[in-house]
Amino acid sequence: MDLTLYHFPAACSRVTMHALTTLGLPFADEMVNLRNLEQSDPQYLALNPKGKVPTLVMDGTVLTENAAILWTLHQLYSDGGLLPQTSDPVAAHQLLADLAWCSGTLHPMVRQVRMPMKWTTGETEGVREHGIAALEKECARRSTQIGDGWWYGDEWSIIDTYFYWGYSTAAKGGFPLDRFPGLEHHASRVRSLDSFGEVLAREQAALESAGIDDIPL
Repeated sequence: MDLTLYHFPAACSRVTMHALTTLGLPFADEMVNLRNLEQSDPQYLALNPKGKVPTLVMDGTVLTENAAILWTLHQLYSDGGLLPQTSDPVAAHQLLADLAWCSGTLHPMVRQVRMPMKWTTGETEGVREHGIAALEKECARRSTQIGDGWWYGDEWSIIDTYFYWGYSTAAKGGFPLDRFPGLEHHASRVRSLDSFGEVLAREQAALESAGIDDIPL
């Protein structure tokens, strides 16, 4: 299968990159420099009119939206460990619901905290404060759920990486992650994964190629 991932380091496309790496799939990666607004270039919009990352081109077919891409990869490689295997449609619903939570609930709150100017044409502090308060409630609930394990118990899943991306990105915008030591421990476990280290190295190479040295990974 011919795969090309369009991404930007530290953006949510990191989650899709981790999924591909975990599955052991060879893929090309093309950095879309969000700093230079390359997501709005006509050439990229012709590929993905939404002007977002990630975009995954699979044998010429364009896939968009993180949650949908991850679900498709799970369907194609159900034994690859991205999500628990199940033949029960009701159990599968919960997996899909968790991906929807990541993209539809977690992601917008993270954006409020990290990029509040995207939510308003006026003052941003109220937007950030609202996002932090909402995210604190979610993190308190999910930290209890995860405990010392992973989202689904004993085994890592791509939800763990998506959730990690969310709260760690929000922390860069002022979210008080230190109030949740359980999540700080969860973060260290995610970052200790060999496959995640490969993702960080690949992102770092993309940044160096573009001459960008001020994005924390």
